[in-house]
Amino acid sequence: MSTNGQQPGRDGTMDVAQRSTTATKSIIKSMLDLMMSHKLLTRENHTPELDAAMKELVREIETVIRTNLLNFGNQVAEQTKASAPASKAAPKKESGNRTKFLLRLIAGRFSHLFANKSGTSILPREVVMGFDNYLEKLLGEVLYEELNAEAGELLSWFDTDDDDLIWREIGENDRHKRFAYNILIRILLKFEDFNWARKNFISIVNNVTEPKTGFMFEDQHFQLLFNALFSELFKVMWDDDEMVKLDFMFGGGTAGKIDAIREEFKTYKAAWQKRQAELAKA
Repeated sequence: MSTNGQQPGRDGTMDVAQRSTTATKSIIKSMLDLMMSHKLLTRENHTPELDAAMKELVREIETVIRTNLLNFGNQVAEQTKASAPASKAAPKKESGNRTKFLLRLIAGRFSHLFANKSGTSILPREVVMGFDNYLEKLLGEVLYEELNAEAGELLSWFDTDDDDLIWREIGENDRHKRFAYNILIRILLKFEDFNWARKNFISIVNNVTEPKTGFMFEDQHFQLLFNALFSELFKVMWDDDEMVKLDFMFGGGTAGKIDAIREEFKTYKAAWQKRQAELAKA
């Protein structure tokens, strides 16, 4: 095995975990050398609390590096795919729902819409298949598979099938939360052009649900699903410290973009409700 972080991963993709660990070690070593050279780290101020803080910093840095490596790897893969000569695609392997870990994780945000406490369904379960189709188009095949594997690892920590409980526990663990929020933010930022993105989302879901069940996924369903997916991210907009953390982990301006999308959603929802009220009076 190569020790310089250059070994390619499966199917020629980069080994993200190895490269992020190598980069993190280099950054931490440089930081410690700097602290020691300026006498900021000595035997006198070396405490268990400092050790714990350093370990948390290492985890933060590695998560940020890994996220950005995944983003860059996906961009390179998409550019390579776009510039490559057309060829006959190999048939795609059917993975089955039991290996759809990424879908299982993210759809857990809105699984309550399939049956409420009284057992009444608001949305048919075929919406999940349409949502999976949306994820594949959004992320691209390479990144989808990378994140699916990581989602499987994350879900293996939980011994419950209760989606609400899983997401509550994710919110209490910073590492789990960073991974899950990374996916939600990727999806949400596709709604910067809100009206176009909303119509695109509805169209992709309907391409699956309408032929299979005759169910039409419409604006009222979109509002429920959108709010269920992103409500936790929108709550962050009320906490300045959490907004700063979002910008640190996912790039400067992320919090501002999320807040702008939240406002677009509120405006769209209010306009839709007004139209429905006018139609009811007519």
